[in-house]
Amino acid sequence: MKHVEITNQPKGKIEIVKVAGFMDMAEVPKLEQALDALIKEGTIRIVLDLTGLEYVSSAGLGAIIGRIREVRRSGGDIKIGGYSEMVYNILETFGFTQVFDTYTSREEAIQKFEA
Repeated sequence: MKHVEITNQPKGKIEIVKVAGFMDMAEVPKLEQALDALIKEGTIRIVLDLTGLEYVSSAGLGAIIGRIREVRRSGGDIKIGGYSEMVYNILETFGFTQVFDTYTSREEAIQKFEA
């Protein structure tokens, strides 16, 4: 059974959250906890680096959407900064590329925050 690994890296006022592995429904609480902890600390500019993520379930996407709504109400955003081809295909198939700001790299997402 593959698991999800989540690591945080601050970059100024932006928090980069790298998510790697396999995010099925059983692994979603790890992402929820990581994002909730950042939001509770007042972090509202988050870049999700999904380049190492092999799979994300609909529950994982739902967890991201819920947190995006929360940070957007506070004037922030969560941007997708990098993704595997598999994850992008999932995002695109279900129309999430219309909901998420998606960029091919975390550097590009960071630049959008800094613009």
